[in-house]
Amino acid sequence: MRTLRALAKVLFCGCLYYSGLTALIVRWFPRRRPMILCAHRVVSEEDPFFPGIRHGRFAAEVAYLARHHRVLPLDEIIEATLNGRPLPRGAVAITFDDGFADNFHLAYPVLQGYRMPATIFLVCESVETGGVPWPERVAYLLQRTQRTRLEISLPEPRVFALHGQAEKLEALATLLTLLKTCATEVRRRAVEELESSLRVGPDHGMMLTWEQCRRMARLGVTFGAHTLTHPILPQTEAVEVKHEIVASKALIEARLRCRVRYFAYPNDEYNRAAVDAVEAAGFEAAVAGQSQVGHASVDRFAIGRSRWEPGPVSVFAAEVSGLLDGLRWLRSLLGKSFR
Repeated sequence: MRTLRALAKVLFCGCLYYSGLTALIVRWFPRRRPMILCAHRVVSEEDPFFPGIRHGRFAAEVAYLARHHRVLPLDEIIEATLNGRPLPRGAVAITFDDGFADNFHLAYPVLQGYRMPATIFLVCESVETGGVPWPERVAYLLQRTQRTRLEISLPEPRVFALHGQAEKLEALATLLTLLKTCATEVRRRAVEELESSLRVGPDHGMMLTWEQCRRMARLGVTFGAHTLTHPILPQTEAVEVKHEIVASKALIEARLRCRVRYFAYPNDEYNRAAVDAVEAAGFEAAVAGQSQVGHASVDRFAIGRSRWEPGPVSVFAAEVSGLLDGLRWLRSLLGKSFR
């Protein structure tokens, strides 16, 4: 059923897009609320262990934004939203999380070609050391290991068969689910256990360097903090939450010599302690996830973002235009009418 719905969505959006109706809707009925888009990676080829937006598709979608929307700096959208100032209809801000090197090699040249601003939220220790954040490290270990069996004790006793890509991907999905819901110290020890068991060398060249960040900063890209090590903050002790947030801000400001105004919660998960720590650290605002999009009142430290739609350009256009939001609202209204 889910596959059929996804196919119907693609076909419906394709009909609207290639007939020109999407462009007409955007022109005559532009989205009122601004949208903050959140992406992670832009990739040159498909890799199920490290998914991202294909470079050609990303270029086409940025071209679509240039034709039909106003892409504004994140600070302009946040300040206007919080202060009740009007923005152009159809306004969009572009953000990336984590700080992968492809943001510089693949995404940045496309954005620069259209003179579009963007904000990158950095996992600071990964930029500092060159090592990927722990979720990608788990993916890297499973992708590269020659072992065909994995037995672990943390976060709970499990045995995984690793004979081929399908079994490795299944193990990855299970492990990430477990590791995102356990305490941070347990997760840290579990990743160490995986390192010891799977025996894979270090990853190189997958993260931004500070020099690449400085080059982008000189030409309009801004940077925010995404913690030091990408912990799931609600699963982390309050003292460590504070350190992750305060130290990430300080490190970016020291390395790039610029003010860091905004924070993004890892995995879009936060609690009262995290919000308090973000505010106390001197951040002006923080961005959260899709669940916060569309709220009538906007919380300064939980401003909603929308995931950059990974499907075809036609689906991306329908999402950004607000067309699919309108259809979801209509469907919910009709559903209530027939109860």
